[in-house]
Amino acid sequence: MTQASVERTLGQILGELKGIDDRLKRADDSRAVVHRRLDEVSERLSHVEGEVEATKKTVNDMKPVTDDMAQLRTQAAGAGTLGRWLIRIGIGVVTLASWIVAGYTWLTGRPPP
Repeated sequence: MTQASVERTLGQILGELKGIDDRLKRADDSRAVVHRRLDEVSERLSHVEGEVEATKKTVNDMKPVTDDMAQLRTQAAGAGTLGRWLIRIGIGVVTLASWIVAGYTWLTGRPPP
């Protein structure tokens, strides 16, 4: 081999080594970016976990109130049903009393005492 051939081969080898070195540096940079992004995602995830815990606590604090409201609605519905029956009974009592008064007045010819 001639000296020019050896120098050209060494130049090619050095060029390829430089290319490999550049690719390794880009890979290191790429890994650094991936690690930075993973750190950002991890930080955001920890914030989300904190918010979920706070929301869970708020929901657990609201549960007794919603249970009480459901019970009050049930009681109100029952009171409404009872009220409707009491009104019907009252109308029946007043109607019966008016028939008795009308019958007494019709039989005696004068209003009740």
